[in-house]
Amino acid sequence: MAADPYAVLGVSPQASDAELRSAYHRLAQLHHPDHNHGSVDAARRFTQVQSAYAQALLLRRKAASSGRARKARGPASSAGRPAPDVDARIAALEHELQQVRERARRAAAEAAQSRPRRATPEELGYVTTEDSFSKILDDASAELGSRFSRSPLGRRLADLLGSDDDDG
Repeated sequence: MAADPYAVLGVSPQASDAELRSAYHRLAQLHHPDHNHGSVDAARRFTQVQSAYAQALLLRRKAASSGRARKARGPASSAGRPAPDVDARIAALEHELQQVRERARRAAAEAAQSRPRRATPEELGYVTTEDSFSKILDDASAELGSRFSRSPLGRRLADLLGSDDDDG
């Protein structure tokens, strides 16, 4: 960004962090595209405000870290690299993350293997395709025909249901 980030935010370089943050929030709300009905100019200005705030924070961090480095180790030792304890901590966190992922992978595999077998529809007592309405009528006709085959009412019922059981 070519412009001075402090000028874009409307504060001086000596402004406190709270003043800088307050100016950023005020301008971000003012120029937010959602608050300006999607205006292209507002979106462009909103992006400038965000970039300026990010650049101002970066400048402040660089100034603070270079000042601490000079005080602690002198100006020659600040090479822009993280301290060794930071590298060790990052390595430890990466190792811990790898272990957690491996435990989760093993737990998922065990859960998949120990999952109980799913019951079949017949075991659950659901109606199967063999229990069609015509089969039910055929079964009822055969049952009625065998029970009441001697009476005229039974024979008539069997005839109405379409039974082929005519044993006279």
